[in-house]
Amino acid sequence: MPLYTVSRASAALSTSNDLLTIVASSTKPLRVYLVDMKGMGTASAANSVLVSRSSGGTTGGGGITPAKLNSGAGSASFSAYTTWSAQPTLGDTLLRLGVNANGGIDKFQAFPGGEIQIPVSGQLSIRSESGTSNVLANLVIEEVDG
Repeated sequence: MPLYTVSRASAALSTSNDLLTIVASSTKPLRVYLVDMKGMGTASAANSVLVSRSSGGTTGGGGITPAKLNSGAGSASFSAYTTWSAQPTLGDTLLRLGVNANGGIDKFQAFPGGEIQIPVSGQLSIRSESGTSNVLANLVIEEVDG
């Protein structure tokens, strides 16, 4: 079961737009092992970032190509979007990460069996609950075969 990284360079948070949306393919569920957020500002400011299940959204764009951790793995079949013409609707909030803009770090690192599960065709949205500072985001995602 191949592992991939998705990394978003320093970008401004928004309380109305996803920073990043992961969309599973119609054939393979996903497991998220790591969500790592880092503040990239120069002044202190509090930010609360939601990691939530989501649905919908129209015309995802700004795609990030997932990078394979094993160079022999196939290309990922899931998508990672940074823009939408109409944003996804947030569902259950799974995590809140507190990231200070001035170099603050917060992350979710799964224990064995505690990974975030994304079913086939499911979505995971990362969006600010409060704060609009610049952050960097890194995720490690497993694409489950079958």
